[in-house]
This record gives sequence, C-alpha cells and structure tokens, in this order.
Amino acid sequence: MSFLAPALLLGLLGLAGPVVAHLLGRERPREIRFGAMRFLPTADPAVTRRRSLRDLPLLIVRLLLLGLLVLALARPATEHDGGLTMVAEPHDAVILVDASRSMGLRVDGRSLLERGVEQAQTLLASLPAGSRVGLVTTDPDGPRVDPTADPSRVEEALVRWLERDVPRAGAWPLATGLPDAARMLRDSAAGDRKRVIYAVGDRTEGGLAGLPSTAEGGAWVLPIPAVPDDTALPEHVAIVDLQWEPAPDLDPRAARVDALVRRFGAAEDAPARSVTVGLFIGESEVARTAVNVPPGDAVPVQFTHTLLEDADILPATVALLDPSDDPLPSDDRRHLWLAAEDATEVAVVNGDPSELRAHDEVFFLTTAVAAQNEDRSLRVRSVAPDQLAERVRKQGAAGLANIDVLVFANVRAPDPAVSAAVIERVRAGMGVFISVGDRVDATAYNRAFGPILPLIMRGPVQVGTAPGRTEARVEGIAPADLGHPIFAGLDGDVGLSGTHARRIMLLEPDPRRGAAIALSFTSGAPALLTRTTDTGRVALLTTSVDRDWADLPLRPGFVALISGVLSYLGDTQSGGTGARLVAGDRRRERARGPVVFSTPQGTEVSLAPTDGAVTFEDTFTPGHYTARSEGAPQMVFSVEVDPAESQTAAIAAEEAETQTVEGRVAVNVPQWRWIVWLALGLLGIEAVLRWRARTS
Repeated sequence: MSFLAPALLLGLLGLAGPVVAHLLGRERPREIRFGAMRFLPTADPAVTRRRSLRDLPLLIVRLLLLGLLVLALARPATEHDGGLTMVAEPHDAVILVDASRSMGLRVDGRSLLERGVEQAQTLLASLPAGSRVGLVTTDPDGPRVDPTADPSRVEEALVRWLERDVPRAGAWPLATGLPDAARMLRDSAAGDRKRVIYAVGDRTEGGLAGLPSTAEGGAWVLPIPAVPDDTALPEHVAIVDLQWEPAPDLDPRAARVDALVRRFGAAEDAPARSVTVGLFIGESEVARTAVNVPPGDAVPVQFTHTLLEDADILPATVALLDPSDDPLPSDDRRHLWLAAEDATEVAVVNGDPSELRAHDEVFFLTTAVAAQNEDRSLRVRSVAPDQLAERVRKQGAAGLANIDVLVFANVRAPDPAVSAAVIERVRAGMGVFISVGDRVDATAYNRAFGPILPLIMRGPVQVGTAPGRTEARVEGIAPADLGHPIFAGLDGDVGLSGTHARRIMLLEPDPRRGAAIALSFTSGAPALLTRTTDTGRVALLTTSVDRDWADLPLRPGFVALISGVLSYLGDTQSGGTGARLVAGDRRRERARGPVVFSTPQGTEVSLAPTDGAVTFEDTFTPGHYTARSEGAPQMVFSVEVDPAESQTAAIAAEEAETQTVEGRVAVNVPQWRWIVWLALGLLGIEAVLRWRARTS
C-alpha cells in the first residue's frame, strides 16, 4: 500500500497534543483553611487520579479517530492489478468506451463491457486533482459527456447506460468513435494541458488493437483493457454465415440452406466439440443435426426444406440448440427469408438485333450469363424497345415492377414517359445497366437519364486519333478496382488484360455525383462505373458489349464481369427474399405514402415519406422484418449480427501499436472504504463509553 499524499502523515504527530493537554491540564489540589475546620473530623484524602484512569479508554478511541482522519487525508491506495496507467499531472481527458457486440463476451459471469466500465470507474477515482474528463461511446445512442471537472457526472452516465440492454448487436469498432473523442478534446481544450483519450475495450482488431497511438490533433491514446492481458478468455461457438439457394433437383419448391459453424478461442490441441444445430421455419423447428467442431475451423451445415404450395416466402432461422453455456450467445442465431424461387429478373433491351448471332448486340451478354448461371440466380429475358414503351404506356412505372435489372444494350434514348418510369423504378430499387454503341446519342441520353447516370456523357471518340494520322491506336483495360463489389471474390487482372477498345464514350467529370469507377482504360478514362441513386443502382459501360467498339466480349474475364455487374445491380432487390442488413444499418424504401415496418419483437412502426422515401433506422435487433405500404407489394429483409464481432481472440499487447507517454504512471486504487467502516465502528464504541461515563 502507498499514500497519494504521504506528507499529510505528519499530522499523526498532532496526536500527542491531546495526550499532553490531558496530562498537564490537571489542577493540583489547594488547601483552603477556614475557621470551622477544627470542628470537622479528619477524613481520608480524595485521590483525583482515579478519574483520569477511568477516561483513558475514551481518550484512546478519540485518538484513533483522529488518526483515521489523518490516514484518509493521506489517501491510501494500492496499485491496480490490471496494469492501468494514466497521466500523473492534471490534464484533459475523454474516456472512449467500446460498445460493439464483442464486448458482450462473458468472463466469469460478467460481460467485458461491465468489466470495462469498472475499469473506467477506477480511472475516474484516480485522476489527478484539477483534471477534466468527458465520455464518448461507440454506441450511436450511448451517453456523451463533455469534459468536466466533476468525474461523478461521467460515472453516473456510465452506470445509467449499463442498466440498459447493452452492448447491442451493432458492430461499432473503437476507431469509429476516435474522431468524435478527439474533436471533443479539441473543442474544450484548456491552455496547453496534455490531452489524453483513454480507450476502454477488448484487445481485438476492432477494439484496442486497431487504434493508433495518437488521435487527430495530437491527443494521446492510452488503452484500457476490459480485463488484464493475462486473463484467459472463454471459448464460444458461433454461426458465422448463412446462405440459401433453390434446389430444383430435389423439388421445384425446395430450398437448400447452408450455414457455417465456427469455434472461437479454443486451444489448438483441444478436442472437437459436438454442437447441435437446428432449422426453424417461423417459430417451429423443422430439422436438427449435430456436428463436431474442431478449434478454429468452420464446419458447414446443410438443411433442405420444401415450401408448401400456399407459401411463397417464409422466415427461416438457423440456431445453435445448446447455447446455455455459451459466453457470447448473440451469434448463436442467423436469419433469412426463403422463397419458392429467388432468381433476379433481368430484362435486356436489344438496341441492335441481328439474325446473325455473332453480330447481335446482346449475343455475347446472354451467352456469358448462361455460362455463369449454373445456380439459376439470374433469369434473363429479352424485351424489344417498342414492347417496353407499350408496357409503360399502359401501366406506367408499375409495368417495370417485376424487373430487378434492366439492361439497355446500344439502345436509342427512350421517350420521356419511359425514361421517367425507369428513373422512378431505379429510385425504388431497380438496377440499370447501360452499354453504349453507335445508336447511343450522348445528348439524348443525358436528357433522358441525366438524374441517374453515373456521369454525364460527353460523346464518343475514336481512340488515339490525331491530326496527320491515318490509323488509330487502341485502348487497353487497366487493372480492375478489386475493392468494388462487382469483383468480389476475384483477384489479379480478372481475365480482362489484352482488351483492345477502338471507340469509347467520353464523360464529363463531376465528383458531386458520387460515381465509383470499377474499370478504367489505360489512358485513365472510365470504362465501367456505377452509382447508387436512393435504393437503386446504375452501371455504365463506356464501350459496347459486342465486337463493334472493342473485343471485350472475347476476353476470358467477360463472363465473370457480366455476371458480377448483373448480380451487383440486382442485389438491392435480392429476388423474393429481400435484402440482408448488418445490425445498425439503415433501410431506405421509396414510397408515395406511409410505410409500416414490422420488427422481430412484433411492434409496428409507421413512417411518412420525405422527398419520396422513408428511412428505417431501428435495426438493432437481429431477425425478420417486413415493410408494407398501400398500393405496393410487401417488402421483406433480415438483420444479422456482424460475423467479425464473433472474433473475440485477443491480440497480444506487444503486437498492438503503443507509445510511451511522458508522465504516465500506474493507476492506484483508493483504499478508503475500510477507513470509513473502521471510523464508524470507533464512533459506536465512543458513544458507548460516553454513555457508561454518564451513568456510572
């Protein structure tokens, strides 16, 4: 044990004062003679020392009380066994608390978040006098306290927050809250005092291990682990993925459900663990199986289910059936919607048809889809331009309601009624793929589709032409942006190297449109770019999908490219089973009237549209959701936990980036509680002694 103010222990010398005063304060007896004394009988002399002996216990008790007061003022403390450190001098600080789902891991019956809040309380009780401290959490609805000289305000906010159902299912890494904490420190800076962010969390990649040593503005970042680094974290089992596909080989209405079960935190030499997994349709269990899960490996689990004739879409859940001892139960269930079929409907408008297949505008496109579409996830049909116009004339935008992706392949710009209907459907979630050619007039397309085009078209150009040259060179395709969702799962040059483009469509640069370039030509001109408009997506290929402008269709990667583009554009619809969101993501729906959302808890939330759309934000509960509005088909979607939050293995402290902060000292835990209890006991004894002295 140590004392934070050891100089005050000199106050113990003051205990000698009452003793000296007690001993010197006794008056010597004086003999007073008066005339009648000779008539009084002689008596024994009175002994005054008996009174001092009788009050000695009371004196000792009071001396002990004074001694305890001196000890309390000296602030006895012990060094924190968790290895916490802080800045020793008065400073400005913000406590940043990790509220992501991984903090729900229970260690010895208590969650990491509970333990982290306890660590923060210890830090608050040990801050140097004169420090100011604030609070930020990564939970969007969590407490926020601006830096204050009263640490109790931060502690009260933490305690009230912990009483709620936290942590929630969202995945909010500590790094997402770091800019907010740095901004709070910058806005409330006091002079040239040191600024520190105390980050409280686990040592995962999304927690303390993913933080830099300094934040924006130069504030130091000091990690505070929820548990000491030498604490053994318990293992747990999670369902990390869930997918489904139609199974027509079994039955026309059959679905195949595939899950991945993984075991985290177990020792490498631990034996395999038997886990029971069940499939639920609605609230009813329809199948179960047992699998042996070795440490660190993901084991596939497969179920099949046949939908009844009167069921077009059903809520399905795959869950672990023995999670009673699982320290992180939030990842023991995953949800999706099953449908009789879930194909993405693709309508291709052919702008340059030909009886010769090799010269038909969409021959290579449809061939590529057929080659890659083994699971029948894309269903392609052709629509003539006049058929599309007739459908829109009769039904308006509703005539496009059953189309997930609309492809314009070298099509002349449609009339205003068709373009208006297409724009409306794109904003409601439909995808549009535009490939250019000799029939595409830039001015007409800008007029028809300007609000949704990734970039405004400037006009076609013969590549490499220059005055005095009679032969044009060709453009190649630069390496693809593999970070774009179109190329998910691909690597390298994606099989497009060697492409020769002789003619391309130039575009007007405009960063305000938010276009994403997936492919570029070697000159830097965009070759394939996309844009998200409300809930729909648009892709623009600045050359043709046949051999008129380029030999792109002859490249090995053309098949994967077309499949990736169509799948990406149709992902917002996802056929009958709707979208799948990560907990905390927003769901946006185009609507003309109020939309009623139904949540897994059975509650309904009605939202009125603003600017033609509604945004549903309360997606913190994993499960099945529906959305309905008058005059529109019911929409469904599911909410899942982020599988990255199931990775609870701690990264060793020495592997995380750290920085030696000048003036950093170990956190001391105040030991004043035992002084309070001892003082209360002595006060009780003192009261008894005084009562006995009065009654004796």
